[in-house]
Amino acid sequence: MRRINATAVAIIFLVGVVSQLALGGDFVPRAIEPKPDAFADGLGHVQGICCDEDAIYAILANRIYKFDWEGKVVKSEPVVFHAGDPCVANGKLYVSMSSEDQNGVYEYDLELNLLRKIKLEGASGTDGIAFLDGKFYVGGPSDAKAHLDNLICVYDSDFKLVEQKLVNYDTPTNYGTQSIAAWNGKLFLAFYIDDATKGSSPSVCCDAELNVLGKTFLDGSTGWCLAPESKQSNDPEKPRFLVCRWSQADGKRLAKFVWFDFDPKTMKFEDATVK
Repeated sequence: MRRINATAVAIIFLVGVVSQLALGGDFVPRAIEPKPDAFADGLGHVQGICCDEDAIYAILANRIYKFDWEGKVVKSEPVVFHAGDPCVANGKLYVSMSSEDQNGVYEYDLELNLLRKIKLEGASGTDGIAFLDGKFYVGGPSDAKAHLDNLICVYDSDFKLVEQKLVNYDTPTNYGTQSIAAWNGKLFLAFYIDDATKGSSPSVCCDAELNVLGKTFLDGSTGWCLAPESKQSNDPEKPRFLVCRWSQADGKRLAKFVWFDFDPKTMKFEDATVK
């Protein structure tokens, strides 16, 4: 039997490593933490996030931020107050907008250049937004006082109104649906709840017809979205989501992007972030 020398073994090993890298390798879901001054020119808290293979997009009430996957600000642009939740669809960035200037959606390219302002029929204000199976789902305005029903407006890919529907979360909510994420025919809707209802679920899972399938108990009100393919788990039955966590203390305004896997069988999110 012919012996394989050390050089040959090393070459085989390196080829394997390079091949693994070319395929993307196994992603390690560590938290992404922008620097404390990343949001120094923004107002309020993170309203929502979305992402693609290249970047994370985070919205504050007056500004849009584009981060790389290391948490570094690549670009930021001002917006008219008050911006809301974003989503990426068909290579564009869409940001819900409720302001004196425009109630509807702003469309940007992925370099944050404003392409157009879209007036939405049936929406006098907007919050959460997601794109699922060729349709946009947009959270409409709701009362600040605790209520059960929240308006969701459904639009086709050209933002023509398809239907309006009141979704009963069976939990007293404040304001409208704050952030919406989508996966495999399902929508994940997050909202604010006040101190009197702590312990209730701040989020639900719906089907594409906006029938509530169950409560998920994960707070996605400051932003959540489906992770891109390269950052998914190895289990296709448990999709991975990127979730924003916001804190503010001692004059510092901090965001952290963390990872959760969703189990459709139990309707629960499991913390997947490597500590």
